[in-house]
Amino acid sequence: MDENRDNGKRNKILNLLFGGDKALWVVVIALLIISVFVSYSSMAYKESISSTAQLINQLKLVGLGLVACYLVQLFKYQTYRRWTKFFFWIALGLTIYMLVAGDVVHGTTVRRNITIFGFSFQPFEMLKITIVLMLADALSRRHKIIDKESMVPSLSISEWRTNKEKNLDILFKHTLPLLLPVILSCLVTIRTSNSTTAIIVMVCGIMLFLGRMQKKDLGKLVILGSIVLAIILIFMGGRTDTGQSRIAKFEGNMLVAYEDPDRPGFYHNPNEMPQSMHAKQAVAAGKIIGRGPGMSTHRSVLEEAESDMAYSFLIEEYGLIGGLVVLLLYLTLFYRAIEIFKRCGTAFPSLMVLGLAMMITCQAIIHMMVSVSLMPITGQQLPLISNGGSSLIFTMASLGMILKVSRQVEEKTIDASKDETMFEKQ
Repeated sequence: MDENRDNGKRNKILNLLFGGDKALWVVVIALLIISVFVSYSSMAYKESISSTAQLINQLKLVGLGLVACYLVQLFKYQTYRRWTKFFFWIALGLTIYMLVAGDVVHGTTVRRNITIFGFSFQPFEMLKITIVLMLADALSRRHKIIDKESMVPSLSISEWRTNKEKNLDILFKHTLPLLLPVILSCLVTIRTSNSTTAIIVMVCGIMLFLGRMQKKDLGKLVILGSIVLAIILIFMGGRTDTGQSRIAKFEGNMLVAYEDPDRPGFYHNPNEMPQSMHAKQAVAAGKIIGRGPGMSTHRSVLEEAESDMAYSFLIEEYGLIGGLVVLLLYLTLFYRAIEIFKRCGTAFPSLMVLGLAMMITCQAIIHMMVSVSLMPITGQQLPLISNGGSSLIFTMASLGMILKVSRQVEEKTIDASKDETMFEKQ
């Protein structure tokens, strides 16, 4: 009897700490553990901070991330929905403030941080979460009509002349509520990170598709988006010049290596950026099983080994096997989100879970592709693994929201289905 009581208490405590999708918790904990090893080893030769100090700092950030994850789970997803607009406008305002008076990143002219009460963070990490919630809310409010009525006005001038009132009604009733937050988010993030803007557009586009927006409306958005992108590239500048430079350097045949006459046996591409070249060398050095923890020989020359090129560094120390394990962890994270998505029953939590998971997974895949020279350099960090307090804490907050939805599914406190056939419980 006492043993059963003790087991019951133990299970209750475990459920309190790790409630919701257990497989997702395993993935999260595994990625956090990997982040500690990568952070400690990658900073071993940095003069700015000792590896021990960096280890302590990373453990603090992991602790703060777990706290953020648990704090978010104190509230039901219905509460997130009620406060979505409030936090979106705060995140947007802070991001705009960052562009005007934020902290300049060392060695560049880019503003990516703001400091409040002594804490420096990147507000666009918060913006990425709130834009997903905003779009999920807007789509769920139109879920019964979105595949029957136009959500985007006509692009034809003659149609506007003959049906001006109808098109204005569509514009103000559906288009702006759905897309204005996305547009505003893209306008502010493109000034500091082209790749972040691309991720937002990609995730929101998939959410619109999954939210059953009509194909003709999606086609209109593709046309409008292409026009806007062309205007931005031609007239706005910002970070687009950096992006164009990186793409131009990537256009040289990155897979062809040339032997350096001054260093026999050393191969390189003269058109390649040094950061990308060093990343490929680190990947090649890792081979199948890697050099082993703490045995990297490229961390002293690999720029941003602890952040922008964390995956390259990880492969050098843990090899192809380690790289595949990390890739599998992110794919498992996305798969578990899909399973939660299918069990929700209503549009808002379903789209929120899938949108947040896509935001994390897309960023991870882009980082990995950059690290192995399948994409131009973007500056995207590897979620939960790369150094960076803002990224880790807000990513953990996103995962806390996903876990809370999965917990509510188990507790049956999810909203009842409202004839949303696509999201019926399986």
